[in-house]
Amino acid sequence: LCRGYYVDATTIVECLHSFCRSCIIKHLQVKSYCPVCEMMINSAKPNIKLDKALQDIVYKLVPGLFQREMERRQTFYSSRPGPAASATPEQRGEDTERIIFSPEDVISFSLEYADLTDADSISSKSSDSNESQTQSGAARRYLQCPAVVNVNHLKKFLSMKFDIDSTQFAIDILYKRVPLPDYYTLMDIAYIYNW
Repeated sequence: LCRGYYVDATTIVECLHSFCRSCIIKHLQVKSYCPVCEMMINSAKPNIKLDKALQDIVYKLVPGLFQREMERRQTFYSSRPGPAASATPEQRGEDTERIIFSPEDVISFSLEYADLTDADSISSKSSDSNESQTQSGAARRYLQCPAVVNVNHLKKFLSMKFDIDSTQFAIDILYKRVPLPDYYTLMDIAYIYNW
C-alpha cells in the first residue's frame, strides 16, 4: 500500500497477500476487503498474521534495512517510555535474536587443510590425541573478511599465500565436506549453513 519495503510484514490469511502491518491496519479501518484481490475480510476480527519469514527475507535482501529499522524504533521508544514498557524487545528495536548481515560487516572464520585421501582427517578429531590437536592447530588459519568476499577470492588468496601453482593443483573450499561454489559470498554461506 505504501509502495515501500515491508516493515512488520503482515499477511491476510484468507488470500495470502502481504503488506506492512501499519498499512494494512489503516486500510482495514476504512475498507473491509483486500487491496489486491478485493476479497472481503471480517472487519470485526480481521484474520491477519505477522509473517516473520517474509520479513526476514526482506531484511536479508535489502542491505542495512534491519539496522535502520531497529535504530528508528529505538529513537521512537526512547522518547515514549510509557508505550515502551508494554512493547516487545523487537518492537523497541532491541532484537538480538535475528542475525542479519550487511555487505559492510566483517565476518571472522577459520580455514584448515583437509587431506581428502584420508577420510578421517575431515571428521571430528579425538580430544585425547595431543598430536592431532597440534597438527590441526598448525594447519588452521583464522581470517576476517568483508561479508561480500566470495569463495573464488579465498581460493586466490590461498594460492598466493602458499605459493600453489593453480595449473598443477586445484583448491577446493569445503563446508562440512560440501564443496562451496566459487560465486558464494561469506554472507551467502552464513545464511545457507546457519553459522
